[in-house]
Amino acid sequence: MKESMKKYFGWGATVVIVGALTLLIFFCIYKFDTLLGAISRLISILMPVILGIGIAYVLSPAYNWLRGKLRRLFHKTLRWRGHRSLYCADILAMMGTFLGAGALIVGLLALLIPQIITSVTSFASALPTNLMHISQTLQTLLASNPELEQNAMSLYAQAVNYVEEWIQTSLAPSMQEALSYVSIGLMSTVTLVKNLFIGIIVAIYLLAGKERFLRQLTRCTYAALGARWGNIVMDYARYAHQMFSGFIGGKLIDSFIIFLICCVVLPIMNMPYAMLVSVIIGVTNIIPFFGPFIGAIPSFVIILIDDPIKSIYFLIYVLVLQQFDGNILGPKILGNSTGLSSFWVLFSILLFGGLFGFFGMLIGVPVFAILYRILTDIISRLLAHKHLPVATAEYAGIDHIDEQTGQPVRRVRMRTDGTGDDAEDGEDDSGEGEE
Repeated sequence: MKESMKKYFGWGATVVIVGALTLLIFFCIYKFDTLLGAISRLISILMPVILGIGIAYVLSPAYNWLRGKLRRLFHKTLRWRGHRSLYCADILAMMGTFLGAGALIVGLLALLIPQIITSVTSFASALPTNLMHISQTLQTLLASNPELEQNAMSLYAQAVNYVEEWIQTSLAPSMQEALSYVSIGLMSTVTLVKNLFIGIIVAIYLLAGKERFLRQLTRCTYAALGARWGNIVMDYARYAHQMFSGFIGGKLIDSFIIFLICCVVLPIMNMPYAMLVSVIIGVTNIIPFFGPFIGAIPSFVIILIDDPIKSIYFLIYVLVLQQFDGNILGPKILGNSTGLSSFWVLFSILLFGGLFGFFGMLIGVPVFAILYRILTDIISRLLAHKHLPVATAEYAGIDHIDEQTGQPVRRVRMRTDGTGDDAEDGEDDSGEGEE
């Protein structure tokens, strides 16, 4: 009797859980706008904490390095022992990390912002004159061929009209919308400063107690999931940390080096608006795969309007720079940090970029790499549970899998001499390089 009651109770609990999940999914689908608004509201409320977590995560390597150096200094040189040396090292490391990061940011902004403003102002004031100069140059070059001149001027007029229409219909309303969005307070200067100030305080608390927080989080994970699933979650958490810190940190360093190279080379080449173009190239280079194209197109247009000949030199320079970055600098800094093929890198950028914009294009590759790793592990465990081959190479050129042994049976290709061969053209049965 008790066993049957337990069985019925288990069925009833399953039905209740499935029903609750179905209702939850139904609510999420048909009340998606409401759910999205609630999530946005929650993110807005927790923005200082989110900023603090981001700041602490970015500054954690520098803080750990400086704290380790100071602890060794106090222990070996000054012969300090116990909690006093640890406490002093932590305080000084915290101060040094935040002061160093603040000095770096303020120095870069003080260096870049005046030059960027000058470049943008100069470009805007010279735009009508440069467009008229290009029109006159085209007329002079094509004066000997009236038909070609007419077609070229028609195309040029269409291009100018398109740019002007885009500025009036897209850029200007977007700027007005952005200004109004700023004015209502969500992204106002006061709100931004407040969130940043609170975020720095949160980051200080997180850095000061990160070992304790990590222990508490690990304890809660094992308490909720147990040993088996807790180990799996911890393994994926370490992998996610390695992926994000390695890929995004390396990409930021790589893009900063590209920016510095542009700051040095473009003025030597006497390129117009060198600082503005350097910032565009450096920022867009953060985006994998599409970054060089996204940055090169507006930079080429800016230089083309000022000097068409220099724009050709700029394209050659960008081509050389991206070859250097893609084949030498990038692999040296990043290596094969994600383990994804070029197709999956392109797929992840398109997917997350379409969903979350620029931020999605930035984090798309490491996030997809984590999901790819999880899916690969799930498939491997399912295959192992069914006693089937796990390695991808084992499935090359198979006809079917023997139901008794679980081993793959490969297709037989007949040679011209009548003998059979169980490997197809170009296939390598060794499976080297396959997962």
